[in-house]
Amino acid sequence: MNNQIIEALAQTQAGIALFDADERIVYANPAWEQLITGVAEEDLLFNETELPEGGMVSVCFVKPQAAPPPSMRLNASANDSNIGTVIIADDSESNRMVARRILQSEGYTIVEASNGQTVLNMLRRGVAADLILMDVEMPDMDGLHTTRRIRHMQGPVSHTPIIALSAHQSRDWNVIARQSGVDEFINKPIQRGPLLETIRDLITRAPVDKLKQNNLPSPPPVLRSKSARLGKRMRPESPTSPVLDIRVLEQLYNDAGDEGARCGIDIFINETESRLVKIDKALSEDDLSTVRSEVHVLKSTSGTFGLRQLSELCATTQTIFDEDEIDEGHVTALSRQVVQLAPTALTALNLYRRSRSWGDDARA
Repeated sequence: MNNQIIEALAQTQAGIALFDADERIVYANPAWEQLITGVAEEDLLFNETELPEGGMVSVCFVKPQAAPPPSMRLNASANDSNIGTVIIADDSESNRMVARRILQSEGYTIVEASNGQTVLNMLRRGVAADLILMDVEMPDMDGLHTTRRIRHMQGPVSHTPIIALSAHQSRDWNVIARQSGVDEFINKPIQRGPLLETIRDLITRAPVDKLKQNNLPSPPPVLRSKSARLGKRMRPESPTSPVLDIRVLEQLYNDAGDEGARCGIDIFINETESRLVKIDKALSEDDLSTVRSEVHVLKSTSGTFGLRQLSELCATTQTIFDEDEIDEGHVTALSRQVVQLAPTALTALNLYRRSRSWGDDARA
C-alpha cells in the first residue's frame, strides 16, 4: 500500500483490515480497532473479500439504527486509566452484566461475547484481550472447546489467560479444565473478592509458555463424553433450601453496587421469563436438548441472584440429563417443576428489589 491509500483508509469511518492466508492481521485502520473493541459483534456487519493469492480484506460497519451499548464503549470504565481488557464470554446477559459492573468499577475495559465462536472471531479480528472470563457451557461451542481452539492459535493470543466460570466443583472437572488449557477456575455465583484477586494475579503474571518451558507436548483434545469425563455423580435430593437467599443478594448489591444489582435483577427477570417460555415449548415438542440447555443456564443465573431453591432444582434436573441413560419421564417431570417454581421465585426476587428501592427512597 502506498502512503496515499493508507492515509485514505485511516480517515474512513468504516473499519478496514487486511488478513494474510493464516487469518493474521497485516493492516487495520483506526476505525477497525475502535469498532471491534467498542461494539458488540451482533451489532456489526462484516463484508469479507477473499484475495486471489490467499488472505482477505474485511470491511466492518455498524448496523443501521444499532447504537453501541454503553457497556461496550472504550471510555465507559469507571476509572480514567484502563488497567486491562477482559472478554466476558457467557450466554446469560445478566451474568455478563454482574461481571461487567464489578470489573468496570476497577477500571477494566470490557468486551462481551455470548458464545465461544464469537470469542474466536474477536481474537482473529484483532481484539487484544488481557484475559478471558469463559463460561464453561455455552451454546454452539462450549468454553473448554473454545479454550482448546485458542491454545492452538498462532502468536501471543494463544497464551491469553483464561478463567473458567462454572457451577461444577468436582476434582475430575478441574482436571479436565486444566487439560483444556484453563489457567484458573471461579465457581458461580461470582464474588467480587476472588474474581478481582484471580484476575490481577493472571494479568500481572509474566506470560510464559508453560508447555515449551517444560518441553511438554500439547495435550490431545479430550474426546470422551461428558458423563465419561466427569464420572458417575450422585443424584442430589430434591431442593429444600429457601426460595430466596438474602445473603447472596446482599453480596450482589455490595459487589455490583445498588444500580448494578437492580439493573442485573431486571435483566435476569426478563431473561428468565423468556427462558421459561422456551422450556415450556420445548417440553410440548419433546425437545429435550433445548430443555437441557435452558435449564443449565437457569441453574447458573438463578444461583447468581439468590434463587437457591430454583438453582438446586435445575441442578437436580441437569444431573439426570447427564446420566448415561436418561430417564425421560423423570427429567420431564422435573423440568415442569422448574417452570412451575420459577414464577414464585421471580416474584420473591422482584419484591426484594422493590423493598431495597423503597428503603433507598425513605433514606433520601
